Amino acid sequence: MNTFRKNKGIIIELTSLLDIIMIMLFWVMLNISNSAQDVEKKAQEKIDAAESRVVQAQQDASSRIEKAREDAKAQVAQAEERNKENTAAVVKMQSALDGFNSGMMVSIEMKYADSKDTLYISQNGGTPVSVAIGDDLSKDIVNALNSYGLDKDSIILAAFIYDGDKVLYRDVNRVQDILSTVKGNYKNLYFTHINSSKSN
Repeated sequence: MNTFRKNKGIIIELTSLLDIIMIMLFWVMLNISNSAQDVEKKAQEKIDAAESRVVQAQQDASSRIEKAREDAKAQVAQAEERNKENTAAVVKMQSALDGFNSGMMVSIEMKYADSKDTLYISQNGGTPVSVAIGDDLSKDIVNALNSYGLDKDSIILAAFIYDGDKVLYRDVNRVQDILSTVKGNYKNLYFTHINSSKSN
């Protein structure tokens, strides 16, 4: 009992301990607040990055869709242009066939007479125009075609007719070369070559 009485007068000072606890508590709360801000900042950065990727992906998708549309339009335009060209070609061929069926043809007939070959050009069996095989043969053939009212846009069916047993072979080759050159002056000139000696 004497011991109890002796210790009864001891006073424990808690003020300093409370100050330390308060400081530590403030420090912990401050760290928790900073950590929460860091977490929130990182989370916002991730959200911003994700949104940026979504926006970029949408822009890329829009660009690809627009390019696909433009490519499709270009292909459609090309197909329409080819269709127009094919239709025009069919119309020209049909017109040529109609002309052939109606006897509308230019005849270029080579005959050997007076020791030389001469071309006789006629349209639809009309009166022929004689053309000498000379230096101006290409020009003479063009002039003969023009005299029938045929121009570079006309549809022309022409037959080069010769008797291979009677005309000179070199003249046949020359006329064929000249006709190939003349064909370049007309958009729709169709030639056929007929050797009457082979048809007999």
